[in-house]
Amino acid sequence: MLRMLRLNWSAMKCYRVRFLIIPVCLFVIGWFSSIFLVPMGAFLLFSFSLNPFAVEEKGDLNRLYLTLPVDRQAIVTGRFLLSFLLFGAGVLLGLAMMPLTNLVSFSKWYPDFKWSLALIAFSFLFYGIMSLAMYPLLFKMGYQKGKIWGYYVPAVLICLIYIAVMEYDILVGNGTFILNLLVYASEHILAVSGGMFAMGGILSALSYFLSLRLYGRREF
Repeated sequence: MLRMLRLNWSAMKCYRVRFLIIPVCLFVIGWFSSIFLVPMGAFLLFSFSLNPFAVEEKGDLNRLYLTLPVDRQAIVTGRFLLSFLLFGAGVLLGLAMMPLTNLVSFSKWYPDFKWSLALIAFSFLFYGIMSLAMYPLLFKMGYQKGKIWGYYVPAVLICLIYIAVMEYDILVGNGTFILNLLVYASEHILAVSGGMFAMGGILSALSYFLSLRLYGRREF
């Protein structure tokens, strides 16, 4: 498993220079509000876990894997471990940049420990959703088809849902719908955070086992 993790990391060598763009993007995002840094940092770095699939398909590495003393479970596990480490790095980067961006941010609301925990929990839930949407299709279809249906389509749908909720809050909820949700979350923040962590873990586990099943049946 660790060998496959190192192999996947090495396969991303040509993409690593793009990591330098992420702090710049987060600084721009934090200029508006620092609370977006943790979810966006997790999402941006997690998105780099697509790159091993691109290298794999371009170099036809799946056929090479058949000649190596490694089973398909190790391949899937290594890919998931890499994605989780990238997610964790994104969370840490977001937390590290929050004090800096708060100095220039339009919004001066700075989350305390409990709200920071809630932001991490929300990011993990989002990670679980994207993981379930993305990885089974990538392992089944490959990079070119999998990235469209497993990455771009879910990301667009999530953006549309966000826009719909904001419009509902303005047109129907008189600006109180989201406020009421935030008030409820603030009063039950540990329970809400725990629920998001649990749901994210369940979705990630489903993604892992479904990916194992689909990749195990794939023919090369």
